[in-house]
Amino acid sequence: MKRYVFALGALRFIRYFIMGHLAVALPILLAQTVGAVAAGLVLSAAGLISLAASIAYSALGDVVGHARGLAISEAAFASAVAALAYIRSPWLMAAALGLGGIGMLGPGATRGAFVPLISAVVRDHSASPVERTQALGVISAISTVGGMIGSATAAVYPIQKALVPYAVASFAAAALVAALLGARERIRPVNPFAGIGKRARVVAGYSLSQFVAGIGVGLSMPLLSLWLHAYMGLGEGAIGVIFAAGNGAFAAASLVAYKLARALGLVKASAASRIAAGALLASLVLFKDPIAFAAVYMVYNAFVGIGGAARSSYIVGAAAEGSEATTQAVTGIAIRASSIPSVALSGYLIDVEPALVMPIAGALSIASGLIFLYTLRE
Repeated sequence: MKRYVFALGALRFIRYFIMGHLAVALPILLAQTVGAVAAGLVLSAAGLISLAASIAYSALGDVVGHARGLAISEAAFASAVAALAYIRSPWLMAAALGLGGIGMLGPGATRGAFVPLISAVVRDHSASPVERTQALGVISAISTVGGMIGSATAAVYPIQKALVPYAVASFAAAALVAALLGARERIRPVNPFAGIGKRARVVAGYSLSQFVAGIGVGLSMPLLSLWLHAYMGLGEGAIGVIFAAGNGAFAAASLVAYKLARALGLVKASAASRIAAGALLASLVLFKDPIAFAAVYMVYNAFVGIGGAARSSYIVGAAAEGSEATTQAVTGIAIRASSIPSVALSGYLIDVEPALVMPIAGALSIASGLIFLYTLRE
């Protein structure tokens, strides 16, 4: 394993271990501290702040060095985790969570996300698009395993006792990345946002694809446990097993994403995986047997893992020099802008006709893949 993959893998394992624990325990902790209504507002506000923070940290990293920017953002995450042990004001909590890059949580928080600064560091140290995709897949898989273990830890260790040790571990991981990968970086006199205009066609096509996909993501994933309960009558135990199986498939598939990228190229690999995922997502409504559903859900998540690595590798590779991280961060606005409001539509459909949720979400995923295929080039 190359040094940069080891350093980034260690960093993301620690972060997602903590995120996995927080995804289970933090909403309950917030509800106990500030009430259920305020807890929802805190996490919503944190999600918006974290989006702005991601762009700010990415732009900073494009100037001072991507590994250094990543270390700064991880130090902010560690500070936010430590602050949770002491802050009681809901709005200070929202600010701390958002500035620390902790968004709206949920099951997706336990998976290895493809963060702009991670992608940019990988671009700096990799020799080809295939190597870049492979490294991103390995880091994503390690992150997801950390999230799965962290989620399980919530059952045996209270979050209140874990926050300060978690913060210390995060600070240590940030220092490791700064020492191993950031020591030789140099400040670049660049405007990180200028490069976005140089790649306007790429940014527009990628953002449009992500916007359409985001509607489907918002419809299908945040309230998936509620959909499984309403449509299939499953309890929390069965739902937890299905989620764990899906995350395992996501992690395993991330490791082989580079093979599809090598065979098809990043654009076709990204599009094909999203189209396949959409078809599988739409078909979930047909499988009311829990075992059959879990099997199809695992294959769906496998394509999600492949597509995530391929798309992240594509956009960071297509970015102009000097805006490697900022370009991916800005294009991330689209999927968040469409996924957050579509959660409300998901709740409505689950209430009136749950059988429509997955077919609509799947169709949007397929449309997103087609947009990616026909608007972007290698």
